[in-house]
Amino acid sequence: MTRHFSQDDRQPTLCAPDAEKSCFACCPPIRPAEYDHIQHRTIIQRILRENTRNFDHQNRDPHPITGFSCWALGYTDDACGLVGCLLHPARHQGRDLRSLVDYGDKCRRENCPESKAFLALSAQTRCFWLRLAQGLDSFQYSSRRFNPLFHILGWGPVLLGFIASETRETDLTRDNLPGTYPILATDLDPRANAYLLERIVLNSRFSRIGTEIFSRKFEQFSGGIMTRLRKAPCETNAPYTHLLPLDPLFVNLLRLGAGIRRISEDAARSLQTDVDTALHHFINRLD
Repeated sequence: MTRHFSQDDRQPTLCAPDAEKSCFACCPPIRPAEYDHIQHRTIIQRILRENTRNFDHQNRDPHPITGFSCWALGYTDDACGLVGCLLHPARHQGRDLRSLVDYGDKCRRENCPESKAFLALSAQTRCFWLRLAQGLDSFQYSSRRFNPLFHILGWGPVLLGFIASETRETDLTRDNLPGTYPILATDLDPRANAYLLERIVLNSRFSRIGTEIFSRKFEQFSGGIMTRLRKAPCETNAPYTHLLPLDPLFVNLLRLGAGIRRISEDAARSLQTDVDTALHHFINRLD
């Protein structure tokens, strides 16, 4: 998430939410899945300072990234607080120089699911949820261990929009999040469960999701749904699940929750009907 917005932009992005911090979790684009910059903070800070200091003296011949560090990742402000791509077009009057690192196309494409989810929120809702990142520096903000937004954004715009509209900004902080909305602090995969929770919210059951009782019931319900879906027959020659023309949230439920990698459209729609029926009964039992 190393893209930056210009001073003319009116809305914050997840990559660059304000003048205090930025996210560089996706840079460089080739690294182990569980890699976290903050685990190597001291050495990376030194590398960033060196990269920034050397950048203006380097020639502009292409040379590749080596290891888990990119020679074009550096500090983008004088206070050494913001971390970003020194080749980004925002720094070069619109000219994109990222091809110089040999990962140019991948760098341009890199856009984490959380960043996409953040852009689906209204400007007001974005500002509401960014309060959870107040006080974090760029290393903490870029870390999935420290920044709760990486987990929360998987629940999708409907739920997050409802919470933002129903909750005063001052009533929700990183510290009281588990007690205020226990469902957001569970170990459930948000992207795998967003379809289920969104349907509950859309059926006027929003007021119930702020309770520990609901959180426990939902976890049990989700576990039962996933167990049933995993029993679906394997279709080795069917289309890949992520390519199906269905609700993306339901596709994520099949793919990430039930582990269904291939399935025909007809079979998937039949499973969706079964899930919706189970949801209807679950919602009725909440009354």
